[in-house]
Amino acid sequence: MTKLKVVEIFRTVEGEGKWVGLPVSFIRLEGCNLRCPWCDTSYSYDGKSFKEVEIDSLVSEVEKTGLKRVCITGGEPFLTPQLPDLIKRLLEKNFTVLVETNGTLWIEEIKAVINEKLLITCSPKPPSYFIHPELIPFITELKFVVDESLNISHIINERTKKILKNDFVVLQPESNRPEMVKKALDLQDQILKAGYESRIIPQCHKILGLP
Repeated sequence: MTKLKVVEIFRTVEGEGKWVGLPVSFIRLEGCNLRCPWCDTSYSYDGKSFKEVEIDSLVSEVEKTGLKRVCITGGEPFLTPQLPDLIKRLLEKNFTVLVETNGTLWIEEIKAVINEKLLITCSPKPPSYFIHPELIPFITELKFVVDESLNISHIINERTKKILKNDFVVLQPESNRPEMVKKALDLQDQILKAGYESRIIPQCHKILGLP
């Protein structure tokens, strides 16, 4: 059977975005096509911190956590060709699935597993903040790391307007430095003036000392 490269499976409290504060099982897949300077999971793409796991075994491990919410993250999950198969199996087991992606890649077979219990969080990255056009209709949440490079044109543009209407945009300060917090507040105000809503949410799991 096909095996996936899995860095880790763990249970924690979601610290970011729509599920913040909820208990969640995480599946971290290996590999990433970007190298963001603030990345706190560089071990997910070092090419050696993973084990190969069959999908059924992986799902069984997640079931042992006793939770029905699972987040597939990375690295970049869309680098894993078997991602649709993993999602399909989790949905069949009645999990609600959240996939975290940088938005630059696309797998056509994802269309076959689109479901109300499948959520896709897209966190576009500098310098281009590119989002693959095929992915846009299926994004349920946009998350922007607020750093020196982010500006309002990266958040509100022709690519993002359809997603912004869902009223779930997260601004995540890169740090708690006063200038980053102020920038997040300024961007939130600009988003509001443009007719959209956003939420400023720091990485709460780090505040709690959780993985």
